[in-house]
Amino acid sequence: MNPLTHTERAQYFAAVHSLGYGDTIRDAAFRLAVEVVSENPAPWAEAEPFAAERYLSGRGASPHAAAANAVEFETCMRVLFELANGVGPTTFEELTQWVETHVDGAR
Repeated sequence: MNPLTHTERAQYFAAVHSLGYGDTIRDAAFRLAVEVVSENPAPWAEAEPFAAERYLSGRGASPHAAAANAVEFETCMRVLFELANGVGPTTFEELTQWVETHVDGAR
């Protein structure tokens, strides 16, 4: 999908967000953000391609579960980080520190 289509979709979500379909629009906007982020490799993708798997394993996931969920975890956490900070994380460590502070610590 080309970036113009992403922009047009984002503008549509912004235009209709107040029509009373809050959860639907929010979820669609988040899926769009995930789509955009997934098309761009993380800055650490070459140097640490298995960082998310190691992180999830370290948090108690089985090797199978860590491998199965690593891409989705990394992509969604990158989206949340970027939404919260206005820029993406530059290292996996920066991402995990943010997750531990703002996701895990937000109980």
